[in-house]
Amino acid sequence: MTQILLLVAVIIWGSTFVASKICLGVMSPIQLVAGRFLIAAPALFLVARLRGASFRLGAHKKVLLVAVIIFSSHYLLQTWALEFTTATNSGWLVTVSPLAIALLAAVFLREPAPPAAGILLATLGIVLLVSKGDLRSLGALSSVGDLMVLASTFTWAVFTIITRNPSRSLDPVVVTFVMTVPLAVSALVLPFVLDRFTPWSELGLETALALAFLGLAGVALAQWFWQRGVAKLGAAQAGVFLYLEPLATTALAVPYLDEPFGLFTALGGALVILGVFFTRRGA
Repeated sequence: MTQILLLVAVIIWGSTFVASKICLGVMSPIQLVAGRFLIAAPALFLVARLRGASFRLGAHKKVLLVAVIIFSSHYLLQTWALEFTTATNSGWLVTVSPLAIALLAAVFLREPAPPAAGILLATLGIVLLVSKGDLRSLGALSSVGDLMVLASTFTWAVFTIITRNPSRSLDPVVVTFVMTVPLAVSALVLPFVLDRFTPWSELGLETALALAFLGLAGVALAQWFWQRGVAKLGAAQAGVFLYLEPLATTALAVPYLDEPFGLFTALGGALVILGVFFTRRGA
């Protein structure tokens, strides 16, 4: 069941790059991130209440405060990056996260690293996906947006590492709710501080639906599932599932954004799936 929850989470996250691109056509990155959390926070609070979860944070308050700062920075960084790069590039580049998570988990949490064979297969698949078979094109990953996406993989790794223990001691939905509160509150003051602010009532149907998806599914549901997965499997083993994220991005981007799907995309995707399969067998 835990593996299914993690799979659902990364499929949702893979789809969020396309949804974010839609929203950024009329919203600023800051407004988009704040809007996502303004939608997610009440939903998570309701779920926590229905589950009878305790909101007492106990000894984890300081850790969660640091986690909130990293979490907020991560979403702002990744969303802002989409102003300068494509949804597809972002989907591929975030797969650096499992390697960063595995390394940090081994060093700081003493967790066993995932089997090397699975990591190598999945990494080779990502290289093929990014390069489309032309390794010389990897040198093109030097735009500001690409570098920001790569940086966000490390903020996500740090966030995953430091929230493992709180997610095991507290209800994961409560941990997720705590992460959303600061940015949800900021959404209420944005009209007074942003030059580029689109009134919520003027977003249009497509943008409003994309924003609702980003808030309810991309933050509330997926983040909750992710925290449960990290609590059960550990940071490194949960991180391996992130290799499947770009496949979800491609599955949506090809029909919706009319992006090409070639031989190396198919081959790279197959290697990613094989890498995750062998990694899970060795878990």
